[in-house]
Amino acid sequence: MRDYQQRWDDPDAVRQFSEKSVAQFFRSETYFLEAIAPDIDSVLDIGCAAGRFIELLRHYGVTAPYTGIDVSLASIDLGRANYPGTRFIGGDALDCELAETFRLVNATGVLQHEPRFDRMIDRMLQWSSRYVLFDVKFAAIADHIADMAVAYCGRSHRLHYILLSPTKFLAALRRRPEISRISIYGYETPLNDRTVVPHGVGPIVSAGVLLEKGGRRPAELKTELPAFLKA
Repeated sequence: MRDYQQRWDDPDAVRQFSEKSVAQFFRSETYFLEAIAPDIDSVLDIGCAAGRFIELLRHYGVTAPYTGIDVSLASIDLGRANYPGTRFIGGDALDCELAETFRLVNATGVLQHEPRFDRMIDRMLQWSSRYVLFDVKFAAIADHIADMAVAYCGRSHRLHYILLSPTKFLAALRRRPEISRISIYGYETPLNDRTVVPHGVGPIVSAGVLLEKGGRRPAELKTELPAFLKA
């Protein structure tokens, strides 16, 4: 576990995510799931914590085989206890080697805290046979902010608070040849009292991102974002 990942092993964080209910998933995390649920026959969940995404999948009628990966071994142990027979892997997803692919590769609440987010998207696309689903934070900025010295959340164990430029982010996605469709849904969200961003950064947008793999080029793009973001 890297220094900036230590927060995920704090007892309060382990407890919070082990008790997460379906109603506590944000709209940015659930918006696209209902539409693709009938087409999901296998799932890889990156940053799975104790596996509560399984409950959200069940809510939408998905009972497909599930694999979860998380850096917190305490959370992984809870997942194995709560969902016996389900595959949980302890470790950093970028250090894992998996031979198989999955219909859906999901990463809820991961990329906004992971400075290697570009590599994570590469790995997710590599492991996906059809869908990649994750959420990010956008702001009306020209370049990404991924420096924990200026943008962070938490106190004792800080986390990166990655803010993405939607224009730069979408341009990078559209250059990836394996993506046939990019769908983004987002809304303005307030900062809590544990989050610090540089002075002058405007409103923050929480956004769900659904990538679909296929042969269509150029990639089809569909965005539903606040007007102040020029994506």
